[in-house]
Amino acid sequence: MIENRLQGMDIGITVSLQEKGGIYQAVLSYKDIDDKWKTKWKSTKIKAKAGNKKIAKEKAENIREQFEKEMINRLKPKRTGIEEQLDMEFIDFMNMRLEETNVKRKYEYDTYAGYKANINIRMKEYFGSSKDPSLQQNKKHIYKVSEINSDIIDKFFTYLSIDCNLKNTTIKHFRNQISVAYEILEQRNIMPKPTRGIEKLKEEVYKSETYSMQELNQLLKIFKNDVIEIPVLLAAYYGLRRSEAVGLKWSAIDFDNNYIYINHTVIEISGCGNKLIENKLIAKDRTKTLQSNRKLPLYKEIKEALLKKKERIQLNIKLFKKDYITDYIDYVCVKDDGSLIKPNHISHRFLKVIRRNGLKEIRFHDLRHTIGTELSANGVDLKAIGEFLGHGNLSTTKRYAHPDERVKQRVMEKYDDLIHGIDTNENEQKGKKIFRRRIVRKKALNVCSTSNISNIK
Repeated sequence: MIENRLQGMDIGITVSLQEKGGIYQAVLSYKDIDDKWKTKWKSTKIKAKAGNKKIAKEKAENIREQFEKEMINRLKPKRTGIEEQLDMEFIDFMNMRLEETNVKRKYEYDTYAGYKANINIRMKEYFGSSKDPSLQQNKKHIYKVSEINSDIIDKFFTYLSIDCNLKNTTIKHFRNQISVAYEILEQRNIMPKPTRGIEKLKEEVYKSETYSMQELNQLLKIFKNDVIEIPVLLAAYYGLRRSEAVGLKWSAIDFDNNYIYINHTVIEISGCGNKLIENKLIAKDRTKTLQSNRKLPLYKEIKEALLKKKERIQLNIKLFKKDYITDYIDYVCVKDDGSLIKPNHISHRFLKVIRRNGLKEIRFHDLRHTIGTELSANGVDLKAIGEFLGHGNLSTTKRYAHPDERVKQRVMEKYDDLIHGIDTNENEQKGKKIFRRRIVRKKALNVCSTSNISNIK
């Protein structure tokens, strides 16, 4: 017997088999809403003959379970207002909360797209949806909002980690998403957030690959005259993010005073399953963080490449005539037909070219790590590196300025001096080293006077 307590009343439904008209009948015994015993006959549609009784009993049990669900739905208190959300399918609830204005305002478009993908891929696979035919065929249990608790969410996170092989940093986004969705239910004392009580996941530090200055200069040679040459140059010299490179406008370049302003970004929405914004380019007159909005000196090589690009654009306008796309006329990173080079295309093209040329495989974003590592290895302090790369805080810069063997060697030399009592201020050889380091630091901080990346060794 399965008991369900609804409205302070015990409901116990039993089933037995009876033969009627040569067919096995499931006879259900139960208490109605007035707490009176009643019986209900339902046909199993199985003929009463030898060998069929076991099958009929299984069918009768299925009938009992279905009838029990019907009784629960009929007897449970009707929810009103926001409490009706407790009866929603979890996937529908998560989609609804994400689309609500007061929630959507909390996210940028790219974050919204990522959360949309989380719901329609990983969450739907795990929690089920009546709107997905494939999940219905598999008879997967479809979770309701009221069923979700910390145990279920904890198991879901384990599923993401073990079965889906997702990193803790990614799983933390799922946690935040679910927490925000249930916020209003907790605030109104309807039910607590199911993420409460779950131990926070330890954040994993991504170990990026970086290039030496020799490798970097080789990279710049193979991308000469390539469609993404300018984005690669901007990433190699300034550590610009994809969104910052694609968002660079001619109006942000001061050719007379040799400055470049990073104050506009373009992102690409993908993988969200929303046809209205899928593959849409979102332009913003702001950067990722307040500190990312920055003014940088214009390198000689970058200036020459930009002026060459400007000439090419003018030539293409004449060649393509009315077929030239003028929607992005103020943008630097455009194709020959005037269309904007998309951020995702940069990543794919970058990887394709370096593989084809046999270079060490790194991500486009790792050029940003390369700059942080090189500047750190040459004595530039973290604060200056952070300002150059446009980081919001010092902890972020630390993830980009990877200590390498050069840093360790300097530490060893310094400690060796200390342990042997050598006065570096009076030691001529050490003095020369210190002088060279100061020169390098000055060059790194005054990058406009540096003529070539290879000068930062």
